[in-house]
Amino acid sequence: MSFDIGEVLSRAVQITWKHKSFWGLVVLPMLVNFIAMPLYLLPFFFWDENGSGLPVVLENPVFFVLFLAFHFVFFIATFILMIYGYSALTLGVVRVERGEQRISFKELLQDAKTYFPRMLGVMFLTTFVIGTAFSAIFFGLTLFGVVTAGIGFICIQPIFLLLYPVMMIVYAFMEQSQAAVVADEMKVMDAISKAWGLTKSNFWRIALISIVVYFGASVISSIVVMPLMIPFFFFPFLISEPSQIETSMKSFGWIMLAFSVIFLPVMAFVQGVTITFMKSAYILVYLRLTRPSNSPVPVEATA
Repeated sequence: MSFDIGEVLSRAVQITWKHKSFWGLVVLPMLVNFIAMPLYLLPFFFWDENGSGLPVVLENPVFFVLFLAFHFVFFIATFILMIYGYSALTLGVVRVERGEQRISFKELLQDAKTYFPRMLGVMFLTTFVIGTAFSAIFFGLTLFGVVTAGIGFICIQPIFLLLYPVMMIVYAFMEQSQAAVVADEMKVMDAISKAWGLTKSNFWRIALISIVVYFGASVISSIVVMPLMIPFFFFPFLISEPSQIETSMKSFGWIMLAFSVIFLPVMAFVQGVTITFMKSAYILVYLRLTRPSNSPVPVEATA
């Protein structure tokens, strides 16, 4: 089977705009980051000017262990909520394409429990294997640069440029795996195998739609992220006086906290829209590739 890129993109826009409750499924894991943000900035408010130059909370081994444990727990919580939200979002898009008129946010959260273990398995396996492969590549390239006294870093720049489209294809493959779990009730390994076959046989179509989707989402996200980078432009000026570093760090912490309160909700909104659009597009690609071309069009699609 094949799919029309224009039709997929326009349908993804329609689903994203009409079913705004899907945005909340994406924002769900971000709520953890909102709660954690003040704790992330805690070291800036306990910077010891007369000590070792590190925050007090990091000088004490007990606080240091608790600080690392806190980050680990919140990372796991965010990851689990993200997979759960993605399970519900994928289920929602599939139901929309099946012609269901009313999609309940509460029902999606309840029904997503059926797919969560398999979605978690798919994400864990693909993330672990792909992450290990990319880590090995980056380690080898870094080692090559160090051995060649920095000259290698110049030579391997084209390789880094090539890795960018590879990462987009890998992301598309992961999305196809997740869609297979929900749309066709597949087990973990079957979903991964199915996604691999679809990606290989439709490589250029998937590559093209990945470029369009990923580039558009990246541009929109960058526009929102840029204001959050403003405090870092002033950071060198804040630490220009070593004798005032403690006060400067506290000031920087307050500035970051203020910017986070203002811009993180905006970022959550933008991420909710962009990720819903991206996932909708990839789910539609899977459905178009695995369903007969003469299958009836859902009633909602013609609305």
